[in-house]
Amino acid sequence: MRNKRILVATIVTAGLAALAGSAFTASNQMPPDVVRGYGEQAVTGVVAESITYNLSAIKDNVDSVTLVLTGDTTGLTIQTAFNDDVPVTCDGAGAYDGIEDATTYTCTTDQTVDSIDRFVLYATD
Repeated sequence: MRNKRILVATIVTAGLAALAGSAFTASNQMPPDVVRGYGEQAVTGVVAESITYNLSAIKDNVDSVTLVLTGDTTGLTIQTAFNDDVPVTCDGAGAYDGIEDATTYTCTTDQTVDSIDRFVLYATD
Protein backbone atom coordinates (compact mmCIF):
# COMPACT_ATOMS: atom_id res chain seq x y z
CA MET A 1 0.00 0.00 0.00
CA ARG A 2 2.88 2.35 0.81
CA ASN A 3 4.34 1.85 -2.71
CA LYS A 4 1.01 2.83 -4.30
CA ARG A 5 0.93 6.11 -2.31
CA ILE A 6 4.49 6.93 -3.31
CA LEU A 7 3.68 6.14 -6.96
CA VAL A 8 0.55 8.34 -6.88
CA ALA A 9 2.46 11.14 -5.15
CA THR A 10 5.23 10.89 -7.74
CA ILE A 11 2.76 11.02 -10.64
CA VAL A 12 0.94 14.03 -9.14
CA THR A 13 4.23 15.83 -8.47
CA ALA A 14 5.45 15.13 -12.02
CA GLY A 15 2.13 16.38 -13.43
CA LEU A 16 2.32 19.61 -11.41
CA ALA A 17 5.93 20.15 -12.44
CA ALA A 18 5.00 19.69 -16.12
CA LEU A 19 2.06 22.10 -15.76
CA ALA A 20 4.15 24.70 -13.96
CA GLY A 21 6.92 24.35 -16.54
CA SER A 22 4.57 24.90 -19.45
CA ALA A 23 2.94 27.93 -17.80
CA PHE A 24 6.34 29.41 -17.03
CA THR A 25 7.55 29.12 -20.63
CA ALA A 26 4.35 30.49 -22.24
CA SER A 27 4.82 33.88 -23.90
CA ASN A 28 3.27 36.29 -26.39
CA GLN A 29 4.93 37.47 -29.57
CA MET A 30 4.49 41.20 -30.14
CA PRO A 31 5.71 43.21 -33.12
CA PRO A 32 8.95 45.04 -32.25
CA ASP A 33 9.22 48.83 -32.09
CA VAL A 34 5.57 49.59 -32.88
CA VAL A 35 4.26 52.91 -31.59
CA ARG A 36 0.49 53.18 -31.50
CA GLY A 37 -0.46 56.75 -30.79
CA TYR A 38 -0.13 60.36 -31.85
CA GLY A 39 1.08 63.60 -30.41
CA GLU A 40 -1.67 66.16 -30.84
CA GLN A 41 -5.08 67.05 -32.26
CA ALA A 42 -6.13 70.37 -33.76
CA VAL A 43 -9.71 71.45 -34.47
CA THR A 44 -10.65 74.65 -36.29
CA GLY A 45 -14.06 76.13 -37.05
CA VAL A 46 -16.22 73.91 -34.77
CA VAL A 47 -16.39 72.39 -31.31
CA ALA A 48 -15.63 68.65 -31.36
CA GLU A 49 -17.47 66.71 -28.68
CA SER A 50 -15.66 63.50 -29.62
CA ILE A 51 -13.21 62.12 -32.15
CA THR A 52 -13.11 58.33 -32.49
CA TYR A 53 -10.47 56.52 -34.54
CA ASN A 54 -11.96 53.34 -36.03
CA LEU A 55 -9.14 50.84 -36.46
CA SER A 56 -8.67 47.82 -38.71
CA ALA A 57 -9.15 44.33 -37.24
CA ILE A 58 -5.47 44.03 -36.35
CA LYS A 59 -5.32 47.63 -35.08
CA ASP A 60 -2.54 48.76 -37.42
CA ASN A 61 -4.57 51.12 -39.62
CA VAL A 62 -7.15 53.91 -39.08
CA ASP A 63 -9.95 53.00 -41.50
CA SER A 64 -12.26 55.87 -40.57
CA VAL A 65 -12.78 58.65 -38.06
CA THR A 66 -16.14 59.32 -36.39
CA LEU A 67 -16.66 62.94 -35.40
CA VAL A 68 -19.38 64.34 -33.14
CA LEU A 69 -19.55 68.11 -33.50
CA THR A 70 -21.60 70.54 -31.41
CA GLY A 71 -24.65 72.03 -33.15
CA ASP A 72 -26.04 71.64 -36.65
CA THR A 73 -22.92 71.67 -38.81
CA THR A 74 -24.50 69.99 -41.84
CA GLY A 75 -24.02 73.15 -43.91
CA LEU A 76 -20.24 73.10 -43.41
CA THR A 77 -17.50 71.29 -45.32
CA ILE A 78 -15.73 68.93 -42.92
CA GLN A 79 -12.17 67.87 -43.71
CA THR A 80 -9.62 65.76 -41.84
CA ALA A 81 -5.89 65.21 -42.19
CA PHE A 82 -3.15 63.26 -40.46
CA ASN A 83 0.30 64.75 -39.94
CA ASP A 84 0.96 67.27 -42.74
CA ASP A 85 -1.12 65.45 -45.38
CA VAL A 86 -3.51 67.31 -47.65
CA PRO A 87 -6.96 67.54 -45.97
CA VAL A 88 -9.60 65.13 -47.28
CA THR A 89 -13.30 66.08 -47.35
CA CYS A 90 -15.58 63.72 -45.41
CA ASP A 91 -18.05 61.81 -47.58
CA GLY A 92 -21.71 62.85 -47.36
CA ALA A 93 -23.50 65.17 -44.99
CA GLY A 94 -23.39 64.67 -41.28
CA ALA A 95 -26.36 63.37 -39.31
CA TYR A 96 -27.80 66.11 -37.10
CA ASP A 97 -29.45 65.11 -33.81
CA GLY A 98 -31.72 67.96 -32.71
CA ILE A 99 -32.20 66.48 -29.24
CA GLU A 100 -28.48 66.26 -28.43
CA ASP A 101 -27.73 69.31 -30.63
CA ALA A 102 -24.83 67.49 -32.28
CA THR A 103 -23.87 66.36 -35.78
CA THR A 104 -22.11 63.03 -36.39
CA TYR A 105 -19.79 62.35 -39.33
CA THR A 106 -17.90 59.23 -40.33
CA CYS A 107 -14.93 60.10 -42.49
CA THR A 108 -13.16 57.38 -44.47
CA THR A 109 -9.39 57.36 -44.24
CA ASP A 110 -6.46 55.03 -44.78
CA GLN A 111 -3.64 55.84 -42.38
CA THR A 112 -1.18 53.50 -40.70
CA VAL A 113 -1.28 53.96 -36.94
CA ASP A 114 2.46 53.94 -36.39
CA SER A 115 2.91 56.91 -38.76
CA ILE A 116 0.48 59.28 -36.99
CA ASP A 117 1.93 62.31 -35.21
CA ARG A 118 -0.99 64.71 -35.55
CA PHE A 119 -4.69 64.77 -36.47
CA VAL A 120 -6.38 67.91 -37.82
CA LEU A 121 -10.09 68.63 -38.32
CA TYR A 122 -11.19 71.57 -40.48
CA ALA A 123 -14.73 72.96 -40.81
CA THR A 124 -15.38 75.66 -43.43
CA ASP A 125 -18.40 77.34 -45.03
